[in-house]
Amino acid sequence: MRIIRAGEIRRNYSMRQAIDAMEQAFITLSSEECHIPMRVVTRLPADDLLMLYKPAYVERDRRVTVKFITQRERTVIPGIPAIQGIVMIIDSVTGEIISVMDGDYITALRTGAASGLATRLFARKEAGIMALFGCGAQGKTQAEAVMCERPVRKILIFEKNRERAFRFIDELRGETTAEMVYCEDTSVLKEADIICTATNATAPLFKREDVREGVHINAIGSFQPHMQELDPRLVRDARVFLDSRGPCLKESGDLIKPIREGIFDENHIAGEIGDFLLNRISGRESDDQITVFKSVGVAIQDYVVATDIFNCSLQEGFGIDITLTD
Repeated sequence: MRIIRAGEIRRNYSMRQAIDAMEQAFITLSSEECHIPMRVVTRLPADDLLMLYKPAYVERDRRVTVKFITQRERTVIPGIPAIQGIVMIIDSVTGEIISVMDGDYITALRTGAASGLATRLFARKEAGIMALFGCGAQGKTQAEAVMCERPVRKILIFEKNRERAFRFIDELRGETTAEMVYCEDTSVLKEADIICTATNATAPLFKREDVREGVHINAIGSFQPHMQELDPRLVRDARVFLDSRGPCLKESGDLIKPIREGIFDENHIAGEIGDFLLNRISGRESDDQITVFKSVGVAIQDYVVATDIFNCSLQEGFGIDITLTD
């Protein structure tokens, strides 16, 4: 069994590699070449802790991945990430666990990579100003991924916790020459060409009229029916792409709430990002069109990134091999 730690992944596997891998993940998903059971989410009754179990199986590879993560919804504990967990890779023929690797960084990495791919495909080419809501681990990889795909010169940062926001700015300053501005007034969103939302919000973070025409939005935070980041009128006016249609319609309040209220129906959704990659649907149709990529996260993302990291570890010699049996 090969153990691969978060630091080894950071040093040996780039965001660019993850974005490229994500393209294959969504093609595999939309072409139905994988088996992805609905994830199991358990909320502990006496706390704000979620536990999520997410398996994925690709028959041609003869491999299974299982991700188990915990996520705190409200409690902030300094120095301890809100999302923690592991990803296991299993040989589907022998049943052996061939690798265990850090799951919280993989979650942030693959989620950022999905937004990076959506930015590559749907954001306007000249997009140079980004707005980011949420300064946790997910926020950092959202920024990193967008900067891989567009020449970002300015980042507008929204975060309720000012201390966390300025700590985030200090951490990011060593990785980019882009100007970073802490913001509280959402009217400045008119400047943004790309907006990323990575929060646990239960109500829209900004209004439809706050954003410019032609903006691209990566919305990754609303992964339960009670959660919501986007103004329903904004979603109504946008061309909407999903990571996975079934889970998004069952899990995301960004879609469930406005559909229930009759603001739009399921036919308003253009399709999955994999449908675009397979040339089944068109992408952005004009420079003035608003595009939204809505993601709740799907296990094939973990599968593709984890197996890619595992293969890289074999080639480049990182990770530790152990045995649990004598």
